[in-house]
Amino acid sequence: MLETLRHNKGFSNPDIWVEYAIQHGFKAVNATKLHHCPDCGGSKFSKLGQYIHYSTLVNLFECRDCRLIFSDTLIDPEVIASHFEQAYKDEDYFRNDRGRIFDQIVNLVDHNTPPGGSVLDIGGAKGHLLASVKQQRPDLKPLLNDISKEACAFAEQTFQLETACGTIHTLKQANTRFDTIILSDVLYYIPELHKVWEHLEGLLSENGTLIIRVPNKLLLIRASQQFHRMISAHEKKVLQDRIRFLNPEHIYVFSQNYLISRLSSIGLSNIRLIPSDLLVHVLPDIVHRLYYRLSKILASVSRGKLIITPSVVIVARKSGNKIASS
Repeated sequence: MLETLRHNKGFSNPDIWVEYAIQHGFKAVNATKLHHCPDCGGSKFSKLGQYIHYSTLVNLFECRDCRLIFSDTLIDPEVIASHFEQAYKDEDYFRNDRGRIFDQIVNLVDHNTPPGGSVLDIGGAKGHLLASVKQQRPDLKPLLNDISKEACAFAEQTFQLETACGTIHTLKQANTRFDTIILSDVLYYIPELHKVWEHLEGLLSENGTLIIRVPNKLLLIRASQQFHRMISAHEKKVLQDRIRFLNPEHIYVFSQNYLISRLSSIGLSNIRLIPSDLLVHVLPDIVHRLYYRLSKILASVSRGKLIITPSVVIVARKSGNKIASS
């Protein structure tokens, strides 16, 4: 086990982790440590915390230059690809649990895409969201992109969707522009983030709309880490194995300021941040309605600065034209 810890990334003092590693069945995993910010390339970071993921000790850093919050360890791409071929395949999850989320995004696409326009869903999984777009707006030309061959095959066979299987980089080679691009719960998985922003600028049409959905838990993460530092003994801090409210599968945590700054840098304007609707069954119906109504009021009054829902939707346009509400 000591040899495994020496092989795996992050364990500068592997001896103190042996008992933990045995208890959790650690295995040798290949990974790459990042020494520069994956967006701006900066090398000055502040540490927010650490956690264990795939038998690897990962640091959560904040870049002092661009303010991107990122995990400093990239697990072997083959391991991640294998994970995505097996994960998020539950039909009930897509058809039912994410129903409200899909409805919100579909309405945003509907109101912001011109007649006969084209829609690209990056990381669109098995196509349930894009199929809903196609049903509401049969005039649109949808294209699904996902790294999972199984997901793309499902989308083609079940929903008769056109697909482009592969990373976002393969889309750039097609030299096609889209009126609306959806990045729903996928941006935080893409390792080469700086290339994503570059590609998006070229993929979006002159008056195109970009719709992004990401978690909105940074304040909770910061607060929980501050509390952990205040109450934990030195040994517990050194052996910290999780960060509350952080999904360890996510490479990034996005702040509002970072996203607004980055979207502006690629020519997007009229940027709106709106509360994302919730998964079905998270709250009883009446509580959901009251909570979601309150969240929209607070977001409107604060002009998007106060979002209290677990996720946030960002809508931005390449020109100065006004974004239509959902």
